[in-house]
Amino acid sequence: MKLSALLLLLSVMVGCSIAPMMTTRNARSLGEGNNKMQVSPGMPVLGVSYERGVTENWDMGLAAELQLGAVYSAFTKYAFINTEEGFSLALSGGGFYGSSIADVDSRGFYAGPVMSWRKDWFEVFLFPRFNYVHWEGFDIEADESETDDLAFDIEPSGTSYNFRYMQIDLGFNFYTNPRFNLGVGASYIYFLDSSDVDGDNGFWLPEFMIGWTF
Repeated sequence: MKLSALLLLLSVMVGCSIAPMMTTRNARSLGEGNNKMQVSPGMPVLGVSYERGVTENWDMGLAAELQLGAVYSAFTKYAFINTEEGFSLALSGGGFYGSSIADVDSRGFYAGPVMSWRKDWFEVFLFPRFNYVHWEGFDIEADESETDDLAFDIEPSGTSYNFRYMQIDLGFNFYTNPRFNLGVGASYIYFLDSSDVDGDNGFWLPEFMIGWTF
């Protein structure tokens, strides 16, 4: 099976989901007992996430998003350097499950370091992460003409497929007040195995999110 860049850009057009886009967007912990909601109004996905500070340095969260198919995820973050202003460093990871309009299920995990730097109302973050995705439920006929209708080349035998890719989330948070922020940025997705890709190995996706801490 080969994946085109267009497939991963709009993967769910053929009924498959990739790893969640709704993840943490800075390295700082919320602090014990504090909560945060994030909403993505449709760029690149329609989604919502909830995070809660379990301890001063450890957060956990849940997220749901619509990639034309629904993707549900749970994630965690632990801050090793945790400052209200200045540089912060954390590790974050999570697992996910996705269903689709074509009855192809997706599941997998992601993990990586998170770095951020904040000064007053401005914050920049970087989250490079490894992603593993498993697709299950393909029903492809052996006739070659059946594969030509898809947006990617797939081997006619088998009903599942695994692939790995790196994703780099880079963006900026603008705090309109201590509890609200607007986030803009972009994600670069790069496939680790070129044999999986029919076309370019990588592409960019824009991002826009709204956050509320309470």
